[in-house]
Amino acid sequence: MNCYIETERNNMTSMYVVLMMVLLSLSADSSAVNDDCLKVGDVAPIFYAHKIGGGDFFLSKVVGDKVHPDKRRPIVLNFFTTSCIPCRKEIPYIQTLHIEYPKYSIYLVNIGENKDKVKKYISKMGYTLPVLHDKYGVISKKYKASVTPTFVIITEGGKISYYKRGFKESDTELIQQEMQKLSGKIKEEVQDTLKKNY
Repeated sequence: MNCYIETERNNMTSMYVVLMMVLLSLSADSSAVNDDCLKVGDVAPIFYAHKIGGGDFFLSKVVGDKVHPDKRRPIVLNFFTTSCIPCRKEIPYIQTLHIEYPKYSIYLVNIGENKDKVKKYISKMGYTLPVLHDKYGVISKKYKASVTPTFVIITEGGKISYYKRGFKESDTELIQQEMQKLSGKIKEEVQDTLKKNY
């Protein structure tokens, strides 16, 4: 009988050790995922992309200290794929931001899909925002957009101001607050520039 109890204790101890190892590895994995995000205040990775509707986009021409103040603009990037269901909820909201915040340049960034397929999808969904084509996933890797949608706000100075993977309805309030905050900063910068020049 004692032998049976001792064996049962050993089995329980072994199960406990295995369970703890699993929990620790899950915890480590989740922190690794969190560490693999861009952080607010990070310098936004510079990139170049073709626009689906024609033309090219160079981030280095619209953000950063080397860009003339008249040409600087805050940028919004929304990484998506045509099969992404949450993207279909978020993109219509982003279109309203385009109207509400005309100072921002807002772009959808398609990750790795055929250009014609993306054009048809955009037309079918009625999206009017410009779309950048990340044909080989280079931009999404730079921005660590391993989940779609991934929403990024970049300041005129070229820093990450907001970064979020996935989409929940409650995100719209945070996005709105950040864009309002940056719009206030932009107005202050314009006023300061006018004071210096006149």
